[in-house]
Amino acid sequence: MRFAIPASLVGAVMAVTILPAEGAWQSYVNHEVGFSFLAPGDVKTEKGTYRSAMAGQREAVVFRSVEDNVEFKVTVVDFSARPGEETTLIKEATTAFLNNNKVLSDEDARIESDYGRKITIDFPNNGGRSMVAIYFKQGHLIQLQVTVPPSGDLLTPDLGRFVDSLAFAAGREETSATELKLPK
Repeated sequence: MRFAIPASLVGAVMAVTILPAEGAWQSYVNHEVGFSFLAPGDVKTEKGTYRSAMAGQREAVVFRSVEDNVEFKVTVVDFSARPGEETTLIKEATTAFLNNNKVLSDEDARIESDYGRKITIDFPNNGGRSMVAIYFKQGHLIQLQVTVPPSGDLLTPDLGRFVDSLAFAAGREETSATELKLPK
């Protein structure tokens, strides 16, 4: 009996140290476009390029973090000069993501009253896995994508946790959320 209590204590301590740190995930918000999400670690802002057959090459803003070789990124592209083309631009982004990849899931998605797509793919030649959510909000294409390398945990719940954390309603972000601004 005496041995059972210390063994239980050691097991509990080991379980806690092995589990991922919940505190490592933080809330981020962009009030300009009106969205928020959760991501691990510090998110960095980068300028990027988005290529669209329909709209040509566009400037993009990429909010990105990497943890345990897993990349978490949010790409925001301003299409406010192209009103009414939301559905077509979401379809085009979906087609580009699916290109030559093994589709594990591809479904319509919805956040509040906004429709989009949610897709999970495996890259060719056991090249890893990626999950994406593609939405349109206030004239902006918003694409959350998490990519796990071939050596990573392809079944990690972090894929869904990141993609499903996207919210559009004001006040859905945590009170301690970090504001991410779109560079001018």
